[in-house]
Amino acid sequence: MTDLHLHTRFSHDSEETAENYVLTAKARGYKSLGFTEHYDYDVFLDGGFNECPLPDLSAYSQEISDLSAKYPEIKILKGIELGYSAGATEKYKELLQSGNFDYAILSVHTVKGRGDCYYTRFFDGFSKKQAYEAYFKAVLESVRSDINYQIAGHIGYIERYAPYKEKRVIYSEFGDVLDEILKEIILRDKCLEINTSAKGTGHITVPDLEIIERYLSLGGKNFSLGSDAHSVSRFAENFTSVKDFLVSLGVTHTCLYEKGVLFKEKL
Repeated sequence: MTDLHLHTRFSHDSEETAENYVLTAKARGYKSLGFTEHYDYDVFLDGGFNECPLPDLSAYSQEISDLSAKYPEIKILKGIELGYSAGATEKYKELLQSGNFDYAILSVHTVKGRGDCYYTRFFDGFSKKQAYEAYFKAVLESVRSDINYQIAGHIGYIERYAPYKEKRVIYSEFGDVLDEILKEIILRDKCLEINTSAKGTGHITVPDLEIIERYLSLGGKNFSLGSDAHSVSRFAENFTSVKDFLVSLGVTHTCLYEKGVLFKEKL
């Protein structure tokens, strides 16, 4: 298994070094890992220059190159996490054509007119149903976009920060839109991320295990694993539990990408 969702000091919300992750992966017997620094042009467009500064992509690329030379026994993949908004689409398409990334995770953090689900102000005046429906509408728009992403990131992100007593995305409450999202991922031959940063939601993954099962029942086959770690202490968090769950459902592999090409890793 490969942790394909890691943040370092090149992301605005992390101070960790990439080398610490590489050393930890090596010590724990992992053969590969992937970095996905935040590129939140959605926030940038809304004036969040200081809130979410864009990464130094040249320095990021150089660090990946240097570490790959220093630790040839570890496959170090260079990814990017794109914060979706319709207005950022052309920028992201241009970036992916020129950035020489192994893969891109397309994530929804913000909803037009509401901002980032991370902030409590996002939920002001919204019932849970209203807030989650607005978020899932943006997710559906993102997976239907013509951005050349490989992985649909942390579907259910909103529940990490929601102020409601019951935070969980319950499939029966949002099944129609969730089915549309999952079917689009399958139709476009993208990968569904199993993100293990669930942060007090009452389960260990985003999306919830119930939604992962639904993805399989609809014909989905491809998963990536990501801890969404912003410090090395959370590298590959809960991966063993997720592996056991997937194997119990008959899943035989997870996925990674090199230069945009999908490779399967046996569980």
